[in-house]
Amino acid sequence: MSRQNSVTSLPDDRRSFIEHLDAETTPEGNAFVATFHDLSLRSVFQPIFSVAHRRAVGYEALLRASRKDGQAVSPPLVFATAKSDEEGIHVDRLSRLLHVKNYQRFGVTDNWLFLNVNALSISSRQTQEPFVGRLLQYFGLEGHQIAIEILEGAIRNQSSLLDAVNYYRGHGCLVAIDAGHSNFDRIWHLSPDFVKLDRSLIQQSTLNRRVRKMLPHLVSLLHEIGALVVMEGIETEEEGLIALDSDVDLVQGFLFGRPDPHIPAVSAQGIAALCTRFRTTVPGVVLNATASYQNAFSGVIDALVQGVDIARACERLVAHARVLRCYLLDGQGNQVGSNYVSSVRCARNDVRFMPLADTAGANWSRRPYFRRALAHPDETQLTRPYFSIPDAGICVTMSCTYALSGTLFVFCCDMEPEETV
Repeated sequence: MSRQNSVTSLPDDRRSFIEHLDAETTPEGNAFVATFHDLSLRSVFQPIFSVAHRRAVGYEALLRASRKDGQAVSPPLVFATAKSDEEGIHVDRLSRLLHVKNYQRFGVTDNWLFLNVNALSISSRQTQEPFVGRLLQYFGLEGHQIAIEILEGAIRNQSSLLDAVNYYRGHGCLVAIDAGHSNFDRIWHLSPDFVKLDRSLIQQSTLNRRVRKMLPHLVSLLHEIGALVVMEGIETEEEGLIALDSDVDLVQGFLFGRPDPHIPAVSAQGIAALCTRFRTTVPGVVLNATASYQNAFSGVIDALVQGVDIARACERLVAHARVLRCYLLDGQGNQVGSNYVSSVRCARNDVRFMPLADTAGANWSRRPYFRRALAHPDETQLTRPYFSIPDAGICVTMSCTYALSGTLFVFCCDMEPEETV
């Protein structure tokens, strides 16, 4: 549907409303600009890449503003210049119309356009006024081409937020929740199509080991609610590798493409190179880091098969600095006997978790290292870092199934993980 046809099909009141906003935009070069008070408003677009597809699948429209002297003005300051809520809503809608109008210049139809909505527009009673529906019809767009991005933490009223989400979905739009400082219980109830994790999280993950190890679990939780996860603000290769290791679906940031008033044929070389780098380094880092332990671990298995007492068989292995404990499981995942720990490690155990230290008789059948060892007899298995109960810390586990006198056992060794990126 052409824009002209869509305009003439609108009732007069709707046509005049959208045309009033459109009249505030003017051509400048090969783009459109708008004016709000003494500010010039422009659109820039930043690509959003799918990790799996290794190509751009969407663009986020971002507002750029400047004064007559060329001084840049941040988007929050643009809204701060509004003299009333009505003006704030007006500039929010004007910005979205400007973005759509500029985006349509490029003839992109098979990617999402992410449009930010100011919290004031959602919290206002005017939320239900069908602006988005009119905007789509005016420009001849389908709702599924648009992802409405909402900063969840900026909206206190749960009812208004839910009404807005339902309103956008009613027009076929997708909903993206910017989860900068979000209440994840609210996100769970909103069931967004996308959850965007902001730059502060990826920054923290490069500095804080706990945040880094938490990130894959957070992504997994968001996947459970049916959301695609977008990691924003990726600027360095290290941040990109952490994002990929966390299993995010989409990535966005200076590493892949800067905001630009144009949408050129975006190169996929950056994301492809990062994926190659990830494939050749990150998955093997933990395994490579344990290479010096492999011979000792294999030696224990050989000794156990020959009937050597487990305490003797483990002596070399438990002496390694990163080894936390060794233990034996039966075919049902029940621990046979106590943990085997070096005297040095015993002295370093955290007394606060002593009630959990004795795991004799515990059942570990739920653990992936047990299930995988049973599924692949005689092959050494290695887990990703996970939270371990006995000392309430992060560890990785090597495991291997062996048979002794016709009975299956699984030998396990817990170790401190090294950095994975």
